Amino acid sequence: MLEIRDVSKAFFPHTVNEKVALRDVSLSLEDGDFVTIIGSNGAGKSTLLNVVAGRYRPDLGSIWINGHDVTRLSDHAVSRYVGRVFQDPMAGTAPHLTIEENMAIALSRTKWRGLSLGVSKTRREIFREELQALELGLENRLTAKAGLLSGGQRQALSLVMATFTAPSILLLDEHTAALDPQRAALITRLTKETVARHQLTALMVTHNMDQALQLGNRLIMMHEGRILMELAGEDKKKATVNDLMAEFGRITDGTGLSDKTLLS
Repeated sequence: MLEIRDVSKAFFPHTVNEKVALRDVSLSLEDGDFVTIIGSNGAGKSTLLNVVAGRYRPDLGSIWINGHDVTRLSDHAVSRYVGRVFQDPMAGTAPHLTIEENMAIALSRTKWRGLSLGVSKTRREIFREELQALELGLENRLTAKAGLLSGGQRQALSLVMATFTAPSILLLDEHTAALDPQRAALITRLTKETVARHQLTALMVTHNMDQALQLGNRLIMMHEGRILMELAGEDKKKATVNDLMAEFGRITDGTGLSDKTLLS
């Protein structure tokens, strides 16, 4: 499904400002895997998602999706395989368009032909069905501008738009971090339900270790551009936040524990 093979990525290479974001990272996801990623600031988590999405090209290594080498493809080309929800609720929707117009664009994302805002009766029924699963009443507001929605509602809409075309890979980049606790809990629940309902393969970055343990069947920890550890199956189910902190401290010899964002 997804193969990340020996990927390295540096910014501002060969300068005094060089920053190595990824160091020889390899990761394999099978169909239906839901992998959560935790780590300190600058660990390379979001860079890894950006490389998979085609926003950044790796300096070394390759990215394979469904047996296709997408390493050198543009992010537009890679978007045929990938759905994504960003941290900023404003990033996933066009505020000046209606809910149904936003969803029409998302529905056309996997087609080679130009984007279309056409909203037919058949499409409208599809949109209503998808939105009903959110239990937020958005199926009754199809003609409302997306910019009028709350942050939580827009993030829920972004989640639907990223998933209802059944992408090969769903990328979730701290998609609850900008929300208040109540709305973050809502989006966390909707993420779990949506991934299960569509049987998606997902890769999610989070600073919230409770969330990382709650969601998915696998968990990886990154630090300084490397994958330090992985938990899966029963080991992940039994793990606690204290276990993760202790392991992180052991592996990094305590050097990473000053990063308070890891504790959030």
